[in-house]
Amino acid sequence: MRRAPGTSASPQLDPAEVRRWLRGQRVAARRIERERRAALAKLTSEEALRIYLSLHASAESAARAPAEPSPVLWRMRQMLAELARRHAAGS
Repeated sequence: MRRAPGTSASPQLDPAEVRRWLRGQRVAARRIERERRAALAKLTSEEALRIYLSLHASAESAARAPAEPSPVLWRMRQMLAELARRHAAGS
């Protein structure tokens, strides 16, 4: 990431770096998908059922949980709000 000339704050994205990152993400996604399929193909019926039931139970308990953002998301929102306040104060 490089900074805009004459500024010390807001870094700018290098388009070539972004394209390289996106290519890496696509390669990783394809590999993860291949590995996921291979792992699933090796499961016995009993293992698959146990995993399914566990996921189903997790989804049910998540649906009953209060709709609050994760602590990480909450902190990110706080930081973005603080950055916006600082930017507005500096304008």
